[in-house]
Amino acid sequence: MGTGLRWAALAAAVFMLGACATHPAAPPKSGDAGPAEERPDPDVQRVVDGVRMIQQGHIQAAIDGPFDEVARRYEAQYGASKEKIFSARGTADALLYASLAVSAKPPFSARVLGPAWAMAYWGRGYAYNEMARYDDAIVELRKALALAPMDSQYKIELAYAYQQKRQWDESLALYKDAEANADLTTADVPEIKCKALRGQGYDLVELHRYEEARAAYRACLKLVPDEPRSLGELKYIDAVQAKGK
Repeated sequence: MGTGLRWAALAAAVFMLGACATHPAAPPKSGDAGPAEERPDPDVQRVVDGVRMIQQGHIQAAIDGPFDEVARRYEAQYGASKEKIFSARGTADALLYASLAVSAKPPFSARVLGPAWAMAYWGRGYAYNEMARYDDAIVELRKALALAPMDSQYKIELAYAYQQKRQWDESLALYKDAEANADLTTADVPEIKCKALRGQGYDLVELHRYEEARAAYRACLKLVPDEPRSLGELKYIDAVQAKGK
């Protein structure tokens, strides 16, 4: 993903994080994930502050400041919990995570928190990707997904880290999962699905699976007509196949 597209994605992330700036006043436990009165979440705002620091070029400061601050606060409070902790963006994924605990065999005790804890790990992962520290990014993004296993944004960022390590199969699987989960965890479903499809297309080209790559880019264009990167990649595939590569 080019630098311009990465910055565009980061700007979109700021918007989505701002939309998550409230969370249930009483986070639901398993079997109790109904609507609750919402209140502003200062921890989400701190993550937003960190993302803006990255935009301003202060990447390490964002890691050492807002992201570490939020992550450490939650680790201190919940790190030793005997309950399974989830970190949800909204009602849809909160209900899903609570239902996982109830429907498991045997059922387990779970608590669903607001989004800030997982977002802090995502923020560190994004920052490490920007610094080309992909192994560190993978560690942080795996932590985010342990708390929010259906989150498309976190899966896309993790897929990008594997993509930069040229681990195409791992990246492809995550992009496919991100596409499948987009309806649960994002307000901008077409854009997130298109981003996941573009990631699939890139990996499939690297795997020389050109027709599958073409289908992925075309699926993106159905969601976001005239999306420039998909159009450019389709031309690239045509050129490669014309040369018989």
